[in-house]
Amino acid sequence: MIQVVYRNGKEDSVEQKFLDILLHIGEIQEFRRSDHWVNVTEDPIRSYQQGEYDGANRRFHDDTELPPAMGI
Repeated sequence: MIQVVYRNGKEDSVEQKFLDILLHIGEIQEFRRSDHWVNVTEDPIRSYQQGEYDGANRRFHDDTELPPAMGI
């Protein structure tokens, strides 16, 4: 669970997948990384706009071809 502070000041803990959604729709003011708090208006975070994030894309996976199904 990740600690967050919403734009209205309320504090909560959310799962990673919900943090991504809340960041995307602009509901989060701050969230806690392992070693510090991140203010989304001041600190660099991953962008949802193509080309704005300059780091490694750890969410991308190479296409993997599966072997043909047997007996179908």
